[in-house]
Amino acid sequence: MDAVRGKPYQVLLVVSVGTLLSAMTGSMVNLALPSLGRDLGISLQASRWVVQVLLLVMGALLLPAGRLADGLGHRLVYLWGFVLFATASLLCGLAPSFAWLVVARALQGIGGALILATSPALLTLSFPPQQRGRALGLQATATYLGLALGPALGGVIVAGLGWRWTFLVYVPASLLILVLGLFLLPRGGNRLGTPPDLLATGQLLLGMPLLLLGLSWSRDGVLSPRVLVPVFTGMVLLIAFSRRQGRLDSPVLDLGLFHSRVFFSSVLAALCNYVALFVALIMLPFYLEEGLGMPTQRVGLVLTVQPALMALVASPAGWLSDRIGSRGLAAGGLALVAAGLWWLAGLGAGTGLPSIVAGLAAVGLGVGLFVSPNTSALMGSAPRHQQGQAGAMMAESRILGMFLGVALASAVFAALGGRTGHAWQPVEFRALAGALRSGALAALAGALLAWLRGRS
Repeated sequence: MDAVRGKPYQVLLVVSVGTLLSAMTGSMVNLALPSLGRDLGISLQASRWVVQVLLLVMGALLLPAGRLADGLGHRLVYLWGFVLFATASLLCGLAPSFAWLVVARALQGIGGALILATSPALLTLSFPPQQRGRALGLQATATYLGLALGPALGGVIVAGLGWRWTFLVYVPASLLILVLGLFLLPRGGNRLGTPPDLLATGQLLLGMPLLLLGLSWSRDGVLSPRVLVPVFTGMVLLIAFSRRQGRLDSPVLDLGLFHSRVFFSSVLAALCNYVALFVALIMLPFYLEEGLGMPTQRVGLVLTVQPALMALVASPAGWLSDRIGSRGLAAGGLALVAAGLWWLAGLGAGTGLPSIVAGLAAVGLGVGLFVSPNTSALMGSAPRHQQGQAGAMMAESRILGMFLGVALASAVFAALGGRTGHAWQPVEFRALAGALRSGALAALAGALLAWLRGRS
């Protein structure tokens, strides 16, 4: 047994602080891109690799990290994640060149994969089932607080100290979490049995980044060879990986997990949630800036409505799921997301701020209602000795949903004649409506999956 239930709230403290730190990372670094681009002499387009390489590495390594944690122990893998994250953050802050920075960010991605794969497992193994939703809800609250605080802190740090400190600030923060974890996380762990199959691991490590990379280029046109070749190659490798898993005694991902209807439906519902969420996140800034001519600072302020409400609702939703079950909350939350996106699809050049905020509020409330109950159902449906794999699959659905959401929004917006980079015409507003409605349909599909899975 990897974790004991002696001091669960100590585990919650360590995991929540680590989650807050991880969530702040991305939004802070995004604000530093223009500054680091000028300093290192690279274009804005090239600087996006600073963000992208982290996600690609994490997407590739989450499942192996979960498998590793189930064997070596979740505490050990979690703490090593912060060792790598602190080291990589120092290397990022000292980077003398763009190539150095990209390699250091890849190392950050390795640490991030170890952290994300083990965080839900540590909580699930430490809390009894009747308190699991509350614990996961508090972790979700930490996530959304990090997303909301990151841009504000990042702006202050970049303006006052420079872009390098958006990385260096995580060195002492990671070391603090490491010390807390050494003293507060319960010891224990199992010895890893048969090592994972090298061929299957290689198929996953090549296939997932290729798929994600192709999806990330979808803004150039979903039918371009730049998109189709890596997506097709990645899918072939991932299909081969899945087929091989069923024949192995020691798979990277035990496909038997998906025999549980609750687990399978919860993973798909989570994927739909993140697709819908990132359709909104990719489209609404363009609408506010180019469609309405809103100043960038005000755009950021308006968009904080969504993560703020997600943070406000996530913890009560988790607590409530412990008492009434997760099914209705998860399904109702995604139905509210669908309604909010459909409402936002009616936005036009003359839409007032209250209508925009109402739609954002519906999406934020819906996501907040959905995430912790759904995560509780997913983690609760997996055996204790496979909690690392379950947590990794949960995190993988988030990253894949993010890339699919961006690809879906870009494809629909372009197919309906929309273009960015100029003041919007009526065609752009129609294209926006189509993109947001596609996100609403994804959320509705997730709501149906959450409802039809039955009671957890």
